[in-house]
Amino acid sequence: MSVNIKLINSRVNALLKSLPDLKLPIDLEAIAKSLGLKVIPYDLGEGVSGLLAIQEGSATIGYNPTEAPVRVRYTIAHEIAHFDLHRDQSDLFVDKQLIYRSVQSSGTPEKQQMEQEANVFASALLMPSNLLRKEVEKAKLDLASDEAIKKLADKFEVSTTAMAIRISNLGLI
Repeated sequence: MSVNIKLINSRVNALLKSLPDLKLPIDLEAIAKSLGLKVIPYDLGEGVSGLLAIQEGSATIGYNPTEAPVRVRYTIAHEIAHFDLHRDQSDLFVDKQLIYRSVQSSGTPEKQQMEQEANVFASALLMPSNLLRKEVEKAKLDLASDEAIKKLADKFEVSTTAMAIRISNLGLI
């Protein structure tokens, strides 16, 4: 099993094109709204970042409001990914704090695959490659420096870890 990057990028690009004004940081609330998703803070308990519940044609993303704002954004993007990619496979997705950590120990191979796909989708949604490349060129950033990673992470409103991984996955460093 491998993640179909082309399919995920195609789905993400379609969502981004639906935004009337594509600017940074990516407006996740507008994307969720365009998909008919409600996004609400919800006390999910320690260790649970978010969930997607689909019931009778409507869907709600719940996120843990006690987490850092960049983590909340990642969680919402991750749940949007589950809705876009996996809504026909389940009606409930509960995501523990796994951002980029290996999911090998959690669940079936199918569940692991879905989590990996949702992570790739969330990264592409929060840090679109074309916008990321433009920012790097515009600011003439040296991506080997921690300051450059932090500057980009702040601009895209993501964690420095998420930004470093995205830059690496895109082959920019």
